[in-house]
Amino acid sequence: MKTCPQCGTQNPDHYTHCPNCGAQYPAQQPMTQPMQPPLQQPMPQTNGYIPPAYQQPQDQVTSVGAWFGWSLLIGMLPLIGSIIMLCCVKDPSAKNYAKLIVVLQVIVTIFYVLMFLLGIAGGMSASRSF
Repeated sequence: MKTCPQCGTQNPDHYTHCPNCGAQYPAQQPMTQPMQPPLQQPMPQTNGYIPPAYQQPQDQVTSVGAWFGWSLLIGMLPLIGSIIMLCCVKDPSAKNYAKLIVVLQVIVTIFYVLMFLLGIAGGMSASRSF
Protein backbone atom coordinates (compact mmCIF):
# COMPACT_ATOMS: atom_id res chain seq x y z
CA MET A 1 0.00 0.00 0.00
CA LYS A 2 1.14 3.51 -0.83
CA THR A 3 0.55 6.55 1.33
CA CYS A 4 -0.24 9.81 -0.48
CA PRO A 5 2.46 12.43 0.25
CA GLN A 6 -0.14 15.26 0.30
CA CYS A 7 -3.25 13.91 2.07
CA GLY A 8 -2.01 10.68 3.71
CA THR A 9 -4.63 8.40 2.07
CA GLN A 10 -3.68 4.73 1.79
CA ASN A 11 -3.93 3.47 -1.82
CA PRO A 12 -2.91 0.27 -3.63
CA ASP A 13 0.64 0.03 -4.97
CA HIS A 14 -0.37 0.13 -8.66
CA TYR A 15 -1.99 3.60 -8.40
CA THR A 16 -0.05 6.43 -10.08
CA HIS A 17 -2.26 9.25 -8.69
CA CYS A 18 -4.14 9.65 -5.43
CA PRO A 19 -7.91 9.31 -6.03
CA ASN A 20 -8.60 11.56 -3.02
CA CYS A 21 -6.53 14.66 -3.84
CA GLY A 22 -5.10 13.92 -7.32
CA ALA A 23 -1.45 14.12 -6.31
CA GLN A 24 0.96 12.15 -8.43
CA TYR A 25 2.98 9.49 -6.68
CA PRO A 26 6.74 9.62 -7.21
CA ALA A 27 7.93 7.20 -9.89
CA GLN A 28 9.25 3.97 -8.48
CA GLN A 29 12.23 2.20 -9.88
CA PRO A 30 11.19 -1.20 -11.20
CA MET A 31 12.76 -4.02 -9.29
CA THR A 32 15.07 -6.05 -11.47
CA GLN A 33 15.50 -9.71 -10.86
CA PRO A 34 18.58 -11.50 -12.04
CA MET A 35 17.95 -13.41 -15.27
CA GLN A 36 17.99 -17.14 -14.78
CA PRO A 37 18.74 -19.39 -17.70
CA PRO A 38 15.73 -21.41 -18.83
CA LEU A 39 15.51 -24.87 -17.42
CA GLN A 40 16.79 -27.39 -19.94
CA GLN A 41 15.22 -30.81 -19.81
CA PRO A 42 16.85 -33.70 -21.58
CA MET A 43 15.04 -34.75 -24.76
CA PRO A 44 13.91 -38.39 -24.73
CA GLN A 45 15.11 -40.70 -27.49
CA THR A 46 12.40 -40.74 -30.14
CA ASN A 47 14.20 -42.29 -33.13
CA GLY A 48 13.14 -39.35 -35.29
CA TYR A 49 9.42 -39.52 -34.37
CA ILE A 50 7.95 -36.68 -32.34
CA PRO A 51 4.42 -37.48 -31.11
CA PRO A 52 1.81 -34.75 -31.52
CA ALA A 53 1.17 -32.60 -28.48
CA TYR A 54 -2.61 -32.84 -28.82
CA GLN A 55 -4.69 -35.42 -30.56
CA GLN A 56 -8.25 -34.58 -31.53
CA PRO A 57 -10.93 -36.99 -30.36
CA GLN A 58 -12.22 -39.28 -33.06
CA ASP A 59 -15.84 -38.58 -33.95
CA GLN A 60 -18.30 -41.29 -34.77
CA VAL A 61 -19.07 -41.78 -38.43
CA THR A 62 -22.59 -40.75 -39.39
CA SER A 63 -24.45 -43.49 -41.23
CA VAL A 64 -26.06 -43.00 -44.62
CA GLY A 65 -29.49 -43.47 -43.07
CA ALA A 66 -28.82 -40.70 -40.56
CA TRP A 67 -27.70 -38.34 -43.34
CA PHE A 68 -30.81 -39.21 -45.31
CA GLY A 69 -33.08 -38.70 -42.29
CA TRP A 70 -31.60 -35.34 -41.35
CA SER A 71 -31.61 -34.00 -44.89
CA LEU A 72 -35.18 -35.23 -45.42
CA LEU A 73 -36.23 -33.51 -42.20
CA ILE A 74 -34.53 -30.26 -43.20
CA GLY A 75 -36.08 -30.54 -46.66
CA MET A 76 -39.54 -31.00 -45.16
CA LEU A 77 -39.45 -27.80 -43.12
CA PRO A 78 -40.32 -25.56 -46.12
CA LEU A 79 -43.13 -27.98 -46.99
CA ILE A 80 -44.57 -27.67 -43.50
CA GLY A 81 -44.28 -23.88 -43.65
CA SER A 82 -46.01 -23.81 -47.04
CA ILE A 83 -48.87 -25.98 -45.80
CA ILE A 84 -49.35 -23.65 -42.82
CA MET A 85 -49.25 -20.66 -45.18
CA LEU A 86 -51.78 -22.37 -47.46
CA CYS A 87 -54.20 -22.88 -44.57
CA CYS A 88 -53.84 -19.51 -42.83
CA VAL A 89 -53.44 -16.88 -45.57
CA LYS A 90 -56.42 -15.14 -47.17
CA ASP A 91 -54.53 -13.49 -50.07
CA PRO A 92 -55.09 -15.51 -53.30
CA SER A 93 -51.62 -14.78 -54.70
CA ALA A 94 -50.01 -15.98 -51.45
CA LYS A 95 -52.13 -19.15 -51.59
CA ASN A 96 -51.00 -19.77 -55.18
CA TYR A 97 -47.38 -19.29 -54.11
CA ALA A 98 -47.88 -21.76 -51.25
CA LYS A 99 -49.44 -24.30 -53.65
CA LEU A 100 -46.46 -23.93 -56.00
CA ILE A 101 -44.00 -24.47 -53.14
CA VAL A 102 -45.92 -27.54 -51.92
CA VAL A 103 -45.95 -29.10 -55.41
CA LEU A 104 -42.26 -28.39 -56.01
CA GLN A 105 -41.31 -29.67 -52.58
CA VAL A 106 -43.22 -32.91 -53.14
CA ILE A 107 -41.48 -33.40 -56.51
CA VAL A 108 -38.06 -32.74 -55.01
CA THR A 109 -38.76 -35.08 -52.07
CA ILE A 110 -39.85 -37.91 -54.40
CA PHE A 111 -36.73 -37.36 -56.52
CA TYR A 112 -34.55 -37.34 -53.40
CA VAL A 113 -36.06 -40.58 -52.05
CA LEU A 114 -35.62 -42.27 -55.44
CA MET A 115 -31.99 -41.18 -55.68
CA PHE A 116 -31.37 -42.45 -52.15
CA LEU A 117 -32.95 -45.82 -52.93
CA LEU A 118 -31.04 -46.13 -56.22
CA GLY A 119 -27.82 -45.21 -54.45
CA ILE A 120 -28.40 -47.82 -51.76
CA ALA A 121 -29.31 -50.45 -54.35
CA GLY A 122 -26.30 -49.50 -56.48
CA GLY A 123 -24.03 -49.59 -53.45
CA MET A 124 -25.28 -53.04 -52.45
CA SER A 125 -24.85 -54.48 -55.93
CA ALA A 126 -21.35 -53.01 -56.21
CA SER A 127 -20.32 -54.43 -52.83
CA ARG A 128 -21.59 -57.91 -53.74
CA SER A 129 -19.51 -58.06 -56.93
CA PHE A 130 -16.25 -58.23 -54.96
